[in-house]
Amino acid sequence: MQNIALTVFLVWSAVTVAIFVFVARSGRSPGELPLKAYKRNRVIFLGALLSAAVVLLFFTLPLAPYPNEGDVPDRIVYVSGKQFAFKLSDRPISREDALNDEVFLSIQPIRAGEFVEFRISAADVTHGFCIYDGDGKVLTQTQAMPGYVNRLRHRFTESGVYPVLCFEFCGIGHHTMKTQLEVVDDPTAGSPIAGSLSAESPAAKNAVATN
Repeated sequence: MQNIALTVFLVWSAVTVAIFVFVARSGRSPGELPLKAYKRNRVIFLGALLSAAVVLLFFTLPLAPYPNEGDVPDRIVYVSGKQFAFKLSDRPISREDALNDEVFLSIQPIRAGEFVEFRISAADVTHGFCIYDGDGKVLTQTQAMPGYVNRLRHRFTESGVYPVLCFEFCGIGHHTMKTQLEVVDDPTAGSPIAGSLSAESPAAKNAVATN
């Protein structure tokens, strides 16, 4: 997805630069072009630009990360962010539990192949919820905002440990705000996942390097 976004950005930037170059060159000697020819060229140019935009949307819009409402997630994981930790639960998290540091929440390990919907909010300020693979590559992300629930869907195709980092600066302890998701082939093999990921974890170090 990141490569697709970069390609679209580069193509659209090239088109924008070409437009500015064309306008700059055509404005050097406006008197040399008859009015009818000028209008005809303008219509042709705008038509070509509109056609290019339609084609670009046709090929890229299906790749946009919008969920298909017809897809039913296999499970729902509730996430709440608070300076400077995440709380994850298999049940909705109340604001009181989100703010109470003495409330311990956890989720069962995710099964490989499971289609998971994360319902993400925040108890204090805006945070980021970014899932990485073991090599530190971003898989998917969204914001965690107070008073609002963002829904993030992802299918975990392989077992392993997936670090989760806050990617939105949220205060002096931002760099410590992390957790992890455990994906297992056998759902009875893993341990419940709680809220904090040690900075010494190899997976966390790889993810930190890209954050």
